[in-house]
Amino acid sequence: MDAGVSPDGQLIAGQFAGRKWKTSSFVLDARTGKQREVRGQQLLAWADGHSLVAWDIGRDGNEFHQRLVLVTIGGEKTIPLSDFRSPKDDTKGRWEPVFAER
Repeated sequence: MDAGVSPDGQLIAGQFAGRKWKTSSFVLDARTGKQREVRGQQLLAWADGHSLVAWDIGRDGNEFHQRLVLVTIGGEKTIPLSDFRSPKDDTKGRWEPVFAER
């Protein structure tokens, strides 16, 4: 599940970057292809034209110890949207997010 094109069609959620921060992803300008790096391990859905919901990991560095965060293009911080889910795939009650178009 990837965020794809922004609601206004100007930006495209890209792949994992990991350059500026340990967990970050690229957002591309749809017209020029210019890349900007934003926080977040995996960009899941657009919240608006400049913010995305993403998976990100905790300070323990375990890539499977994830939580949902809100990232803003040009911002340095993330806003937690959920608690961390268990790092084990077979944990009872491990949840998956569900997004709907609006």
